[in-house]
Amino acid sequence: MNKELINAIRAIHSPNGWVHLSTIGLNGEPHVTPMMMGIHDQGLLFSLTGKQKKRNLERDPRACVAISQTDVMDHVIVWGTIELRHDDLAQQIWNEMIQNAFGKEYLGQIARKLSIEQTSLGIMTPTRHRIYGLNDQED
Repeated sequence: MNKELINAIRAIHSPNGWVHLSTIGLNGEPHVTPMMMGIHDQGLLFSLTGKQKKRNLERDPRACVAISQTDVMDHVIVWGTIELRHDDLAQQIWNEMIQNAFGKEYLGQIARKLSIEQTSLGIMTPTRHRIYGLNDQED
């Protein structure tokens, strides 16, 4: 992933902070949901449990995430595609994401096996981004 993008996101986003993830609904309208997000070498990480968002991504993997702070205008917008994963590596990445956000004890409380029927790991591969207020760069 782009180093400048990673640095910008880390500057304004904490592992247990909220972002707004938008997928494309069946009728073409945006489906926006507040979610938690992790950062990994493979991409931006999302724990997806809702059926609608997963159906949207299975039909059309394009998505957009808006990352901001509540008290300033600085923000990052990332467009890309999200792959739903359930393999062993995805499980390891999901566990690390939850542990980074909430700690080891919480991971023990909510540990789950990734599956298409339950929780999926969504990995967003950015195709472009906009950084506003941090260094005003766009890819």
